Amino acid sequence: MNRIIYLFSIVLFLSCAKKEDKSFSIKGSISPVALDYIVLLQENDIERKTTKIIDTLYLTKEGEFEVNYALEPHLYTLQLSAKNKIKLAIDKDQNIIVEVSESGTKITGSADTDKLVAYETFRKKSLDNLVQSVRRQVKAIKKSENPDQEKIVALEQLEVENYEKHLTELNDFITENMGSSIGLYATSIRWKGAENFSFFDSLTAAYETAHPNLEISSKLREKVTRLQQTAIGGIAPEIEMNTIDNNSISLSSIHKKYTLIDFWASWCGPCRSESEMLNTLYEKYNDKGFEIYGVSLDDKKDKWLKALEKDHRIWTNVSSLEAFKTEAAYNYAVTALPMNYLINADNKIIGKNLHEDELVILLQKLIPEE
Repeated sequence: MNRIIYLFSIVLFLSCAKKEDKSFSIKGSISPVALDYIVLLQENDIERKTTKIIDTLYLTKEGEFEVNYALEPHLYTLQLSAKNKIKLAIDKDQNIIVEVSESGTKITGSADTDKLVAYETFRKKSLDNLVQSVRRQVKAIKKSENPDQEKIVALEQLEVENYEKHLTELNDFITENMGSSIGLYATSIRWKGAENFSFFDSLTAAYETAHPNLEISSKLREKVTRLQQTAIGGIAPEIEMNTIDNNSISLSSIHKKYTLIDFWASWCGPCRSESEMLNTLYEKYNDKGFEIYGVSLDDKKDKWLKALEKDHRIWTNVSSLEAFKTEAAYNYAVTALPMNYLINADNKIIGKNLHEDELVILLQKLIPEE
């Protein structure tokens, strides 16, 4: 009799537990039918750009599918092909309908996805207005018969300034529209700036309250922690990477009064435009205790080497050739270029995101003329 009661208790427990599962459903149709299946992915780390395959969804001959899951609220992707991906921000108890046709994609049943789509639409428009428009001007000048180098440098500096304005617009949009939506995690890849730390910290605190014990809640907290650790006054995380000769060299092995950790890439126009200024500063201050530790976020060695030679970057240069998957980029919360950190002999961060006159003026104060 006791055994029967015990088994009944287990069944009751499992039944109750099942009701507490964080479940959602996805139903959809694809027309015209050109696929046998699609893949559901979980965006488990947006900064490291890693995903996890959740399921392969086979379509009916009518191009339809319907699935139910007991999974955590998270960011997911329906991958129709390598270039056709549908982003979904899914909370528990949502019943999502995805309709793909020649006229476009329609998603209903997920308020979180609605907010994520609105954010992405706004982000692309803001980026085009403030940044890509400047890049188009630079590209046009470079294609002319006699490119105006001064104009190119000025525009690339404007691109850096406008990107900061773009980030401000995104933060304003988040404040007005995102709340504690699951989709907020997707915005964190563009969180930067010590002046915004309190804002991101409060966003994360509210998110943790709304979504306790979620994996993405812990990832937001971890991002805020990295922003705090790499703020002015923090201790620079160690970096150890290979030079062009495949010799490993660490940041801590550079014993100088001041070291500029310069994150850059051969494809980054504003980074390349800073080369002349960095050369001038290196020549002027290197024998007085100033060093540059250049971290390339390239993924092709030949392009990295050509840029080093053309820009005369003769200081310490390292790269893992993993682009933004580079561990140092993750540890320093680098999600856009150019980005730099100035540290002292104790590896304390005394300046960050210093460009043009800002870096020049700071070094003049730190290393006065004899």
